Amino acid sequence: MVRGPVTNALVIVNLAIAVVLLVPIWWQYAVVAGGLFPIRLSGDSSAFAGMGFLVPAMLTPLSAAFLHGGIMHVVMNMLMLLLIGKMVERVLGGNLYLGLYLVGAYAAAGTEWLAAVMQWPMSAGMMAPAIGASGAISSIIGAYVLLFPNQQPKAWGPVPAHIARPLHLTLAWVGLNLALGFVGPDLGISIAIWSHIGGFVAGLFLARPLLLWRYRKA
Repeated sequence: MVRGPVTNALVIVNLAIAVVLLVPIWWQYAVVAGGLFPIRLSGDSSAFAGMGFLVPAMLTPLSAAFLHGGIMHVVMNMLMLLLIGKMVERVLGGNLYLGLYLVGAYAAAGTEWLAAVMQWPMSAGMMAPAIGASGAISSIIGAYVLLFPNQQPKAWGPVPAHIARPLHLTLAWVGLNLALGFVGPDLGISIAIWSHIGGFVAGLFLARPLLLWRYRKA
């Protein structure tokens, strides 16, 4: 079995927080205090006046990544993290892997904020809270598909293979998430597709530099 102490720790912390927040009033307070609200990242917290403690706006990409919309939400995210996270952690090492996870959370949040500001299709809006670890996990997925290709990368005409592969993966991931964005509302599911896309792209483009950094003295 592949060891993954950082992955295990992330899963345990996320599950523990989800269990504590099974109390509805606690969950509601946690979402207001620590959820990712694009309007707060734009510097406007006036709508939250008098609501008590709020996590500093620039830390909400992290706090939101440890909040979920129920047990099924956190279980699905943590199963995905367990499936792929340990493999990426083994290759990058615990410290770089954790760094990628945290950077992925910020990349996801930044993309979600930009989508709300620019009013991109299927963006949640400035006052809608985005919660969940899926944006950070998407960065791990991005690293995984680049580090563990199922076939030899190929060039796209004049585009060399090392550029064509991340481009192909990005287009495929964007297409998948846009499709989920169309289907999700009909199933009663709200999906932060721009968070997924931002996290995934961060993982794709950081995987190789992080790998080279880890083995720089080899």
